[in-house]
Amino acid sequence: MSQPVRSDRHPTAPGRAPAASARRAGALVSRTPVALPVSLVAFAVAALGSGGREIWFDESVSWLTTTLPWPELRHLLGNMDLTHALYYLALRGWTALAGDSTLALRFPSVVGTAVAAGALTLLGAKLYDGTVGVTAGLLFVAIPSVSRYGQEARSYAWVVALTVLATLALVGALDRPSWPRWVRYGGCLLALTCLHAVAATVLAAHALLVGSAFRRGGARRAWALTVLVVAVAAAPLLYAASRQADQVSWITRDQAALARFPRELFGSLPVAVTFVGTGLLGAAVLWRRRRALLRPLLVWAVAPAVCCYLSHPLVHLFLARFVLFTLPAWALLAAVGIAVPVAALRRALPAGGPAAVLGAAVLAVAGVGLPGQVEARRSPVPGEADYRAAAALIDRRYEPGDGIAYSGWRGWSAPLPMAYQLRTTPRDVFLAVPPGRSGGFWAIDCVDPAPCLGDVRRIWLVVGGAGDPYEGIPPARAELLRREFAVTGTDRFVGVVVVLLARRSGP
Repeated sequence: MSQPVRSDRHPTAPGRAPAASARRAGALVSRTPVALPVSLVAFAVAALGSGGREIWFDESVSWLTTTLPWPELRHLLGNMDLTHALYYLALRGWTALAGDSTLALRFPSVVGTAVAAGALTLLGAKLYDGTVGVTAGLLFVAIPSVSRYGQEARSYAWVVALTVLATLALVGALDRPSWPRWVRYGGCLLALTCLHAVAATVLAAHALLVGSAFRRGGARRAWALTVLVVAVAAAPLLYAASRQADQVSWITRDQAALARFPRELFGSLPVAVTFVGTGLLGAAVLWRRRRALLRPLLVWAVAPAVCCYLSHPLVHLFLARFVLFTLPAWALLAAVGIAVPVAALRRALPAGGPAAVLGAAVLAVAGVGLPGQVEARRSPVPGEADYRAAAALIDRRYEPGDGIAYSGWRGWSAPLPMAYQLRTTPRDVFLAVPPGRSGGFWAIDCVDPAPCLGDVRRIWLVVGGAGDPYEGIPPARAELLRREFAVTGTDRFVGVVVVLLARRSGP
């Protein structure tokens, strides 16, 4: 296998062929803001409907961290979710300026998606040519899970963006080595590692990029030193976060989890099949044309998920959203698989024909993903309860002095999303210590329910099933409610039932 030749003044980018057409395309891309239109498309697609879908439990956790006093936030992060601490701090600063509406909470992720798409366009142009770069950026936007997590108040959109930015910074440092460029790469890598440690597995692909770009050892030493500095800087956070591994102990890697992984990663099984198919075609093209680029992209696309699967006995990380940062690699492979064969037909097509064919191919992929795009915006999130509708009912019928209680969900699911929708009213009658202050996302209940209940006249009981509303309540509390209250109304929504209890007037 031939190796790219290194020039002392202008080292070649990894896998760059010396063809004149590729050089012209790369030069054109470097002089014009081609990434901006792709970023704008990504911004528009991610923003579409971002304020409509109601927040789900994980997003309500993000909201909770923006409301806690600093001592309580430190207490919470000392017990769980430390791996998301950087995102929580950034979101806290953002909401202090923009508020905590659903759209405001999700806006940073919309921006992150736009940044990822634009950076991917530039990366594709540097690694192959401008056409592949634009195609990769647009294909990335067409993936339904990009929209799903691009309009969610979690860190995943920025994990993807920083992965692409770090890779782009690495290619820039390899192309024209200088310490400012290596510092830029190290900064992106450190932010990425602190934002979500699983994303550090992209270093395997970076190592292959470094190894394929240079024959001399200078760049390899600079890269190794940069990674070492980042590792030392991130080590305290990673060590502390590793002590919270029990938080993800619920994640499985059984056959069912493996079977649904492609659909969850891409947001649609047809889209997964389309990207894997075109990605394999792109791999075949790279095997013939840019073999040095093939290995880094394949490792980036596949290795993180394989690592999460194989490491399951030690730590449970086999979850599709943890490896969303592999999607840009799949988009690059698919772009090569589509754009390069179309370019090969340019002599057989009329003027403007290749661009039309390429545009039609991208639209076809987007069409395959359209049902997944609709699903990504469905409210509530599949598998979640319609807390917004339940809260709207309580808000409409609320009377001063009403209380609220939960059946079966005190541990995790309902109180936080309901608290986001209802804010401070009605009062949670059995609450002793609220989420966050408890050191976790759960609340701590009163030991003796009767004094906590007081003389409240009506209670909105939020139930997680269609059976006995008292089934998920501790026996002493259930007996108290049965004895003191009567059911006066029941309303059912997706995944949640709201039961209105009124205090009995007589013995």
